[in-house]
Amino acid sequence: MALPATLSEFTERWDSFRDSLGFKDITFTLQLSPHAVTEDSMSFSMPLCDELSQANGMFAAASLFGAADIAGTYLAMNAYADAGQFPLAIQSNVNFMTNSKAGPAIATARILRGGASVVVAEVQVADANAKVLVHTTFTYMLKERRLGK
Repeated sequence: MALPATLSEFTERWDSFRDSLGFKDITFTLQLSPHAVTEDSMSFSMPLCDELSQANGMFAAASLFGAADIAGTYLAMNAYADAGQFPLAIQSNVNFMTNSKAGPAIATARILRGGASVVVAEVQVADANAKVLVHTTFTYMLKERRLGK
């Protein structure tokens, strides 16, 4: 499966994927929505809201990591996983650079290397002012998995 060509196609594919799960997963908790797509990247938007922030009003580290992981996973799934395969994270490297009260956060994923069984993705999460908050790399193994319960 190739990356969606337009934001509209990205949104349709994302909605279909979430509907196929049969339950509300972490993507609902993080309130992720498609933000942009290019020929080699996908971006998700995550709002800055009470449920996803620290007590000081900045993004919670867990929500930033979650947005990065979902963006990388979904990119790998679209770019390399055949029907029935799902990218399982087997390694991650996370650098929290700074934090912000400028929402939303935008998680942008790009493939660094991919093949038949392993995909390496780079994800940057930036605030509304394009300040990089998190830089991550993920290694995913493509395994046969059935989605949903």
